[in-house]
Amino acid sequence: MKATSLLTGWTCRHLGDTAPGKPVTLPHDAMLAEPRTALSAGGTNTGWYEGYDYEYRRTLTVPENELADTHILEFEGVYHNAEVWLNGQKAAFRPYGYTNFYVDCAPYLHAGENELRVIARNADQPNSRWYSGAGIYRPVQLWTARGAHITLNGAKIRTLSLDPAVVEVRVKTTAPGTVRLTVDDLPAMQQESDGEAVFTLTLDNARLWTPETPNLYTCRVSFAGDRDVRCSQGRVGYRRLPVQRQAVHHPGRVHPPR
Repeated sequence: MKATSLLTGWTCRHLGDTAPGKPVTLPHDAMLAEPRTALSAGGTNTGWYEGYDYEYRRTLTVPENELADTHILEFEGVYHNAEVWLNGQKAAFRPYGYTNFYVDCAPYLHAGENELRVIARNADQPNSRWYSGAGIYRPVQLWTARGAHITLNGAKIRTLSLDPAVVEVRVKTTAPGTVRLTVDDLPAMQQESDGEAVFTLTLDNARLWTPETPNLYTCRVSFAGDRDVRCSQGRVGYRRLPVQRQAVHHPGRVHPPR
């Protein structure tokens, strides 16, 4: 899928204000614009900043010929109790403020200009034991794809064993088609996907990752669906990490638990 950054074109204001919002660029910590007073319910935990709720707005332009494409918004961080509204309809709610989340835009989009509205709440002070910031404090991306494709975060790799080095690669697709896998100079493999293809491969004489020799393998998957070929690529390393009761060991170093 293709990612388009949505860092500009936003405005921000206190939720409920009638005056136009001020232009902002993401990432944006709205709390930094607030007064620091003894009235702050968060006190020392929030640096004496007063807490408010915020409303962010921007538009998304979708041409008629792209309306049937997949459109997924990714918010890397909104603090907190985030609400996402598209064209007046509530598309998502995310209470936790420290992880990313995704919004499928398909049910809410129309051709032309679309109104995107994000509410971030921080008036419910105190709500944190440390300075949390507020608003859309991390980047936002719009992920798009046309026709059949590998799903967002749909290629996953895990180690099955180290001696021998055996790995599993799972690839999720939105439709049946041929999935092709290559890992560095190993022979290419392919399978037919009915929504998921699972590969198991052995890495002979695997080059292990260490701090001194940070070897990485490049894994590339491609999917030939009904209309086009879609690709995804990632890098992965393998290491030996003995764990004992008092410490974590790797060659030449010992790391006591903290």
